[in-house]
Amino acid sequence: MKSVYDPSTEFEIARSETPISEDGYKIGEPKYLECAYCSARVLLTEEPSPGIDELQHDPFCGQRFARTTWWQEHFTAGSPSA
Repeated sequence: MKSVYDPSTEFEIARSETPISEDGYKIGEPKYLECAYCSARVLLTEEPSPGIDELQHDPFCGQRFARTTWWQEHFTAGSPSA
């Protein structure tokens, strides 16, 4: 399983392009965490929300199975290499 920290993975922070009155975010404020290769993204909020491990990548995205070490340790057979 690939790590999200692998140098070959790429994620981006998309910033709001609209005024706070439209989306609740100031212009230029970080709004989404996005996969650089597909349409997967998660809204950045003050409340805990799904993070990089839970991005819903497109079926053929090369980063579809990239996960943090924490996720791999807790949701696989107990090791990042499993």
